[in-house]
Order: sequence, then structure tokens, then C-alpha cells
Amino acid sequence: MVGLQLLSFTFYASAWYLLIRAAGYRIPFPTCQGITFASIFMSYTMPSGIFLEATRCILGSRESGMKLGESTATVILHRILYIVGFLVSTALALLALLIAGGMTSIALLELSVLPITAVAGLILLLYLSLDPKKIKPLLDRILKLAQPIVRLIQKEAIVEGKADQFLQEYHFSFRKMLSSKRSLSMSFISSIGDWGCSVAILWIVLVSMDANVSLWVVMITMALGKMIQLTPIAVPGMIGIYEAAITTALALFAIPIPVAASAALLSRIVTSWLDLPVTGFAAYHYGFKLLSPGSSNIPTLNVGA
Repeated sequence: MVGLQLLSFTFYASAWYLLIRAAGYRIPFPTCQGITFASIFMSYTMPSGIFLEATRCILGSRESGMKLGESTATVILHRILYIVGFLVSTALALLALLIAGGMTSIALLELSVLPITAVAGLILLLYLSLDPKKIKPLLDRILKLAQPIVRLIQKEAIVEGKADQFLQEYHFSFRKMLSSKRSLSMSFISSIGDWGCSVAILWIVLVSMDANVSLWVVMITMALGKMIQLTPIAVPGMIGIYEAAITTALALFAIPIPVAASAALLSRIVTSWLDLPVTGFAAYHYGFKLLSPGSSNIPTLNVGA
């Protein structure tokens, strides 16, 4: 399971790395991997998964030379590909169980609520990514609220009125990546690999506990867990909430609650607690590099001191 988790990290970083290259920038893969480690640590310790993506946007901009809008586009497209990957696999799993008689149409309807919500959010995200000017008023407010943080990273930066510039950078980079079909396909395959490792870890835990469970069931369970993790709730690492979601999902498929809860906790040990030393070291490295007096300014909004 530890090996699968390390492989999952490699797939995760590779999917983003390929999009950065498709955007026309070069970054060493170990650096890309280190940034993903640092961002994962942030999601474990900060009260929202948004910090995970924000960390990648900022450090990706710094290490590759991308403007913040371009860096944000690579992160958002990576997230979109990942969501599409696990939604497609989940739809196939639901269909397979329905055909095999492993669930009723009522259960299918109940389990489809979260995936349908995720699809709606995905469509909205794609729509705004292809026509980002619609969020300019909201972005202006966000930049104004974030100005103290931006100043901490980039001294004397002025963010007011920079929404237009950010959106232009974002839109240009997003379109450029979409035009690179090969990189897009390879990034999607890497995202599927990342997702597959997560499914395999939970499945191995259940098999080791002699639980008679279908791989389709594990795929659906993990999808529900991932969708819960994507919810912007102010709980570091979604600790407690994620385990409850996994336990509940497995219980819906007649897995005894003690077994389901044990599987959720054991898989969390592999995917979270064993990761903290590695991801924490990466976070310390980049945090020190980011805030050290001698560090160069990040091209956050293409504005200088």
C-alpha cells in the first residue's frame, strides 16, 4: 500500500507536469513533485483543500516562470481532468453493478446525487474557464481581500485592478493547453493512474480483512470519498468527515460497519499519516525558500516593486 501511495504521488505530479509543458514552460520533474508534496501537506494542516491548489499556483509560478494566471490555469485543468477521470470510472462501476443486479434502481438514484452535483460543478468550471471574464467582479474582490497575503510574498505588489490581466493570462494558457491533444491525453492517463492507486489501496485493505467486496463497490466508495474531500469545508485534511463518508458508503453495500470503519481508518493511515513527514519536509523547504529575505519576487501578477 505504501508503494501504491508513492506511485500515486508520481502520477499526480506527472499529470500536472505535462500540463505545465503544454503551456510552454519547463520545470524539472523533481521540483514539480516537491511542490505537490508541499501542497498536500497544506491540505492536511489548513482548514480547506483550497490551500492545496493555491500552494501549487504560487509555487508553480515561482519555479517555472509562469505568470499567476497561467499557473492557475494548469492547476485548474489538472483538477478538471482528475474529476472527469473518476466520474467516468464511477459511472462505469454503477452501470456494471446495475446490470449484474448488485444494486436497485433506488440505490442507484441515491448514490448518483453526489456525482450529478460534481458533474454540474465541472460544467460550470469549464464554462468559466473558457469565458473567464464573467467572474471579473468576483476576482477583483478576491484580489483585494488577498492583498495582505500577496504583499507577504511579493513586496510592494499592487493587486487592485489586476483582474483583467490575470484572466487574460488564464484564458490564453487554458486554451493553449487544450490545443495540445497529446499532452492532454497523457495528463488524463496519469490522472487515471493516480485515481486507480487510491482505489487499489482501499481494495487491498478490505481484501486483507477478508471482506467479500466487489472492485466496483470500492470504486464507487472511493469516488464518494473523493467528492467529499473536494468539498471546501473548513476541516484540515477532512479528518473524520472522509472516514465517515467511506464507512457509510461501504455500509450501503452490506459491509459490516466495524469492518468498513476499520478499512477507512487503515487506508487513511497510508494515505495521510505516513505522508506527513515527506510532505512536511517539502512544505518546510518551499516555505523557507518563499519567505527568506534573499528570495526573488514571485511573478504573482506581473507587477514589480
